[in-house]
Amino acid sequence: MSEPNLDEILEHYAVETQSGNDLKILTESLEKHPAHAGDLADFAAARAIVKHAPDEELSAEEEERFSQAGLKNLRIILASINQPDVAVDNSLQSLVETAKAKGLNRKSFATAAGLSTSLLMYLEKRRLEFSTIPNAVVEAIARLLDTGQDLVSAYLNQPPDFAAGASYKTNTRADDLPPKSFKDAVREDQQLSVEEKRKLLNLS
Repeated sequence: MSEPNLDEILEHYAVETQSGNDLKILTESLEKHPAHAGDLADFAAARAIVKHAPDEELSAEEEERFSQAGLKNLRIILASINQPDVAVDNSLQSLVETAKAKGLNRKSFATAAGLSTSLLMYLEKRRLEFSTIPNAVVEAIARLLDTGQDLVSAYLNQPPDFAAGASYKTNTRADDLPPKSFKDAVREDQQLSVEEKRKLLNLS
């Protein structure tokens, strides 16, 4: 089967896009007929220009400027098609909010992870030394959030999150308080039973 000529290609594109330019169809046509890609792109740009052109008559200079602007914009769009996809930011912004999206409130999330809500909030605010957090805890959180352990680790290993306006019973500023070790936080926890503390301490 012989290659269609330019008129046939343009006519086919016009029939396929009677309501106006379609980027998907245009892209497919450009890939199918690379030898006529420039003419096809110019044709699509001209259609867009006619569709959106003002009703009043343009001077030759205005028409040329209008045409060049349309061609430039279309070529920018077409060039972007061949660019690699922009990397998606998959980093965790909040353990608690991510769990909420999975249908888990703070209490159910903490319980499912084998933690207390206070320990969970230590992790949420990154107030525990990352190196002291057991891998089993990271694994449990990753499983519940349906995400990778590396993402959970990256979140927990960020600088502490000091809530604006947080108040404490002491005169010590929040940003002066050193992060706790996981074991210390477990020992001081008032919500965990003796058995629950024992299990968590044995993870370290």
